[in-house]
Amino acid sequence: MRPLKEGEKIGDSLTGHIGEVAAEAGLTMRRAPLTPNTRMAFEASEFAKDKGLFEQFHRACYRALWEDGVDLGQLSVLLHLGEQVGLDPQEMKNILDTGHYESQAKEQYDEALLRGVNGIPSFIIGGYFFSGAQSYETFKNVVEMVKNPLQLL
Repeated sequence: MRPLKEGEKIGDSLTGHIGEVAAEAGLTMRRAPLTPNTRMAFEASEFAKDKGLFEQFHRACYRALWEDGVDLGQLSVLLHLGEQVGLDPQEMKNILDTGHYESQAKEQYDEALLRGVNGIPSFIIGGYFFSGAQSYETFKNVVEMVKNPLQLL
């Protein structure tokens, strides 16, 4: 991981709705010292998905950003996280250097914008779109609406 630079510090825990939802879920969410450009992290996630390690890589990235405040826009950070979960760092570097997932990432980004996604997290479940940190009850209610659409009439 990149050590924090002089004067940089991991921020305080998030407050408000997001902080409350994170705490209820047992997650740590601190303000990062900077907002990273996550394009390369998204491409690395696609690589991890193809290798069957998406969930592990995703969790490692989450912890690195929200608990440790590291910059997910740095190749060295992504390679380290990938190696921690069992990805070959040299293969990942080669894939990212060649832009193998670049067009796929751009297509997914453009599709998200067309669907109205302008923030994260965002969810589409059975045609219902919602964004932002949501409670378990919200997900439960949406799934019920999708399973039983006639109950709404």
